[in-house]
Amino acid sequence: MQYLKDEVKAAIKRAALEEFGKKSYSQASMRAIAKNAGITVGNIYRYFPSKDELFNDIMDPAWQAITRAIFDQYNEAEDPLFISGIISAIMVIYRKYTAEIYILFHNSKDSKYENIKSGLVELIAGRLEKDILAQLQSSGRKVKDPYIFKIIANAIVDSFYLIIRELRDDFDRVEALMEKTITVLVKDLHKRL
Repeated sequence: MQYLKDEVKAAIKRAALEEFGKKSYSQASMRAIAKNAGITVGNIYRYFPSKDELFNDIMDPAWQAITRAIFDQYNEAEDPLFISGIISAIMVIYRKYTAEIYILFHNSKDSKYENIKSGLVELIAGRLEKDILAQLQSSGRKVKDPYIFKIIANAIVDSFYLIIRELRDDFDRVEALMEKTITVLVKDLHKRL
């Protein structure tokens, strides 16, 4: 009996990914999700008491993976802004959560993730500032205006939004363009500030 419950829950999540991929969170319909999952609307609420809980159940693992990658995936590197390490971490997550990341970036309006862009900018700016300031301090230099980290982080996030929107599952092009973007924006940044 448990197998059937897991199967139904998986069907709901697949249908929800499809629905949220086509429509924003606020426009997505639990009725359409239930229909595409092959269950009644009443039954969907046994598994997920609200659209919000369903959306968060699907999106939380992708968001957690993204935030871990920003801080944990390449902390061990000798050069903390090691470009290939950053891109490898991003691409592992992107390949696993392609649909979820697209939805987070483009269809999360009115959900708890609607401000994901500004959240990512803050996380990346914090990471850049931490790493670059450490590199500058070791050479006795300072940043004249630390707001530059937020500007660079915003450029990175805007670039990723555009790449994901236009290329979605063309993984080779996504990876190549992300690597070029990161290289242009952060390689040897401590020498250019």
